[in-house]
Amino acid sequence: MRRWVVTGPIGSGKSLASRHLAQRGAAIVDGDALGHELLRRPEIRDAVVRDFGSGVLEAGEIDRSALGAIVFADQAALARLNHLTHVPLGRLASQRLAELAAAGRHVLAVFEAAVYFLLPSPPAVDLVVVVTAPAALRAERLARARGLAAAAARARVAAQADWEPLWRRADRTIVNDGPSRQLTHALDVLWRAEGLPDPDSPRRGEPRP
Repeated sequence: MRRWVVTGPIGSGKSLASRHLAQRGAAIVDGDALGHELLRRPEIRDAVVRDFGSGVLEAGEIDRSALGAIVFADQAALARLNHLTHVPLGRLASQRLAELAAAGRHVLAVFEAAVYFLLPSPPAVDLVVVVTAPAALRAERLARARGLAAAAARARVAAQADWEPLWRRADRTIVNDGPSRQLTHALDVLWRAEGLPDPDSPRRGEPRP
């Protein structure tokens, strides 16, 4: 099983890229979903509450909207949250990728995570793909998709500005500044260039119908 990372800034189209790769047969390990899972762990939930206060709790769970409003407006707060979550996130992602490899049902697993290059111990992968777009376009997409005010969307985009040099370390960069078919076409080209089988092709050792 091959392992890829899809990373890049908020609003760039990472989730669209992952969904398309899933349609081609990839298994997806969603870093955002893993983050939700981690925040439900009592030890991490309690650590977040100690640092950020009980105002981030809603019915005993972390309210991600309330937490996001804090950390995306304050780089120091974002760094503190990352310190609490990034080590366990890297471990959990590595565990899920290993489980997929052991199951042997997929030719490709994709770890989608904006924070991949920030993880102290990121999962080992074969290819890192960055999906990006101009900041103004990303803010516009974010406001539309999440119902955010324009200023809040711009703040979330700006909060990742310091990460830009990290994404230059990727193996492949896809600029997603046009229609969705432009992004999916670029992914199809990459899939074939990396020697992965077409979705309708039998896997090695399997008989053709």
